[in-house]
Amino acid sequence: MITTIENKQTGPKRTFRDKVFDYSCQRIGKERTKFFFKLYDLARFDLFGKPKGAIGSIDITNRCNLRCKHCYFYAHDYEEKPELTDNEWIEKLESLKETDFPFYQCSWIGGEPLLRKDLIERGMRYFKSNLVATNGTIELPNWPDVNFYISVDGRKDMHDAIRGKGCYDKIKKNANRPELKIHVSMVVNKMNYQDIEYFIEEWKDRGVRGCLFQIHTPIKGLKNDSLWPGWQLRDEILDTLLRLKEEKYGDFIGVPSLILKLMKSDRCKEITRNCIFKKMSFCFDPQGQIKKPCMMGPLADCLRCGCVLPFHMWALEDKWLMARELLMSLKHKIGKKVRP
Repeated sequence: MITTIENKQTGPKRTFRDKVFDYSCQRIGKERTKFFFKLYDLARFDLFGKPKGAIGSIDITNRCNLRCKHCYFYAHDYEEKPELTDNEWIEKLESLKETDFPFYQCSWIGGEPLLRKDLIERGMRYFKSNLVATNGTIELPNWPDVNFYISVDGRKDMHDAIRGKGCYDKIKKNANRPELKIHVSMVVNKMNYQDIEYFIEEWKDRGVRGCLFQIHTPIKGLKNDSLWPGWQLRDEILDTLLRLKEEKYGDFIGVPSLILKLMKSDRCKEITRNCIFKKMSFCFDPQGQIKKPCMMGPLADCLRCGCVLPFHMWALEDKWLMARELLMSLKHKIGKKVRP
């Protein structure tokens, strides 16, 4: 009898690390164990470098319940091709086990990934860390170990103009989950850059862990080049974020100051021309095929890239920043313990 994926024992390959993790959970608890393993992984990456495929993304669906004006996804023809079924994706992950795939961190994206919650729940078992990038209009599952990044485009009227009427109110309702690890993420462009501080103020007392920022990246084939702020305004936006982070909001702005400085026009082009992310990451499209050069696909204007990931990975080559990441993890852990 042929063993089908439904009755086959699936899941990540068991390693010595997994056995140590399980034993540690029994002795000191899951939260403490996860914290110490995170410190270990950061230190290991510092000493030995990041293994290829350690970080990346999966477009698990070509469907979305919105049609946002600036979305890079619809510059491609994914909608014309059938996406992999749940079992086909699990078979894909199972096959990667045989290639020493590191299974470190996965971002589940789309389309709208929460249209396929069951698949994420099955697939995220393979990875040590999981992130779901969502438009926030669908109720968030009770996944306390997952990092949720909810896209918000500034003020309510601005956000709804880009994504559709009523979207902003749905996000505010669904993001009111302090038991989950939720960040709100703003792609800053020529339309909404004046809303940055309003955006932070709007969300700083709503239970989310922080605000993240990226700069709009132009995509060939979409009528969105007018959203590109230009180099001078982009630098002014980054200076504003640096000032707000250093003088007022601190780590609630979740992008490190060094990353923001690397994104400025005097340094960014060297980094995007030699993008570590596209060399080291994995990215799969909804059909399970390799997506190049990165999650944004071949039509992204890499020279004007505003995604933080290439700059973050470049910065992590700096041992000082790696040490800072370790210290910040320790600080947050201690802060949680003393918080009343």
